Amino acid sequence: MQERRASTTIPERDSNIRVKRVVLPLLLSIALAVVTGVESVTDSHGRPAPHSATPELSASYIALSPVSRTFDSLSLLSTGQSIALFVSVALLVAAVISFSRSANRRPRWKRLAIALSVMIVGIAVTEAGVVFLPRPMASLIVPDADVVVIDFHSHTGASHDVRKSFTADRNREWHRSGGFDIAYVSDHVTFDGVVSAQAGNPALAGNGTSLLSAVEGRYHRIMSTIMLGLTQPDTALLNRRGNLLPGILASGRSPVTIIALPNRNLDSLNASVRDSLTGLSAIELIDAAPRGLSQLDREEEKIRDIAAKLRLLLVSASNNHGWGRAVAGWNLMRIPGWRTLPPDSVGRIIEQQLLEGRSDAVEIVMRKRPRLHGLALAGILPVFSYQVIGTLTLPERLTWLAWIWGITGLVFGFRRKESSA
Repeated sequence: MQERRASTTIPERDSNIRVKRVVLPLLLSIALAVVTGVESVTDSHGRPAPHSATPELSASYIALSPVSRTFDSLSLLSTGQSIALFVSVALLVAAVISFSRSANRRPRWKRLAIALSVMIVGIAVTEAGVVFLPRPMASLIVPDADVVVIDFHSHTGASHDVRKSFTADRNREWHRSGGFDIAYVSDHVTFDGVVSAQAGNPALAGNGTSLLSAVEGRYHRIMSTIMLGLTQPDTALLNRRGNLLPGILASGRSPVTIIALPNRNLDSLNASVRDSLTGLSAIELIDAAPRGLSQLDREEEKIRDIAAKLRLLLVSASNNHGWGRAVAGWNLMRIPGWRTLPPDSVGRIIEQQLLEGRSDAVEIVMRKRPRLHGLALAGILPVFSYQVIGTLTLPERLTWLAWIWGITGLVFGFRRKESSA
């Protein structure tokens, strides 16, 4: 009788194990079918993107969507959100192991230690992939041919804190892959990067992505500023700290100053600062550096209030230092006929419109990302998962299903071989 019971319980146990192995793939498949309709890009207020701007995903991006979409979403997290997400995953893994039974004879604490060690290695590999892995980028398409897509703040390896292999050509490729028409190279108190960058510009702005000259400096050590329109002959107008000295630019144009994030001195921004900063016209609302995104999440209302009081435009910036392959936001400006103009001429028009300060001069398109901060970070895992799955296109959902069940089939095949051996 005892032998008979043993012979019936083993198949039952094997069946239970097989059922457990399909629970997660099944839940993911259901989520892919149910969680839909989340806009992947919006304006800066969360409304539909202006000018019918839409993301464009290449065939390679869609084929690698479980990697490319997830890595993009991780790239758009602030520092606090990244930490909270991985802590949440660690706690979830610990809870599953603590409250589940296993045929494994190891003590539960050993299984928990092994799982957490594997997870730490997995997090390190994932973060390295997010930062270093070359992969397809999500671009932006704007049907209106008179709208130019701009980045006001980026770098090359000429800056001291930038990846040295991030040359002007790689900067151009990053912006072209992200859907930008114009990008300002604003290295830290140097023009070495932008000189080589401008040499590769097309004759007409509509023939490819153009890189224009700017510089990142400082205002009295308390805040970073992006100054558009300065070129290498204007080096003498900058002191060692990056302060702009009185004088006339070699090009004869007026400099345009943008307050950059992150900024620990927002409370110092007042009318006297505006009047003392030459051509102060805008402040970054979105700065894609992790600390910049943290400040957006914490102090968006304060940034908007400052912009309103000082009559400053709100802009987006990649602040790209050579890492990652995701765009947090794009700037749209309407300039009729810009495609038939030389890049420098388009730059002059852009800067003039910023100086004029029309409220509708710049429109921001931003990627969907969590906006949690403080105690709300406890909910980062469900919010992150909802946004990743909810923003997937139909082709991406089919790709995810193929990956999920393909991997599940491989796992079953491997386990079957292991059992027969």
